[in-house]
Amino acid sequence: MAIFTQTQGARSPSVLNLGTLANAAYIASAAIDLGAAIPLDVTLEVECDPSGTPAGNRQLILFAKLSLDNINFGSGPETGLTATEEADLHWIGTLPCNDTNTHRKFFSLQGLPTARYLKLVAKNDMGVPLTSGNIYLAEIAGVSA
Repeated sequence: MAIFTQTQGARSPSVLNLGTLANAAYIASAAIDLGAAIPLDVTLEVECDPSGTPAGNRQLILFAKLSLDNINFGSGPETGLTATEEADLHWIGTLPCNDTNTHRKFFSLQGLPTARYLKLVAKNDMGVPLTSGNIYLAEIAGVSA
């Protein structure tokens, strides 16, 4: 009987610096190339520090835009405040931010359509701007022995 094991790669440098992202604003990473041998999964580490007491929805929302050729990415906002095409983005998850502390949460790309290239899109939906924030990733590979 074959044994299947998973290996997690090292945490990357920041793939998206959220900086002082304004409330209700979007920001997107540069295109991320997962390589021709697409990993089984990708773990995302998201951290953010609200600048003041969050109000309203009190969350940071993480989305993905996918591409097969690194040119034609799915539609949806990458910058600004217009949420008209937000529904076109692939939802990854939500980081609740209920106080002024730094918040950190992990997410997975598993369940999204498989594509070699992606952009991560974050929306500040916490009622206040950010003091800082970053997104990191680590790839998950598998081996059958």
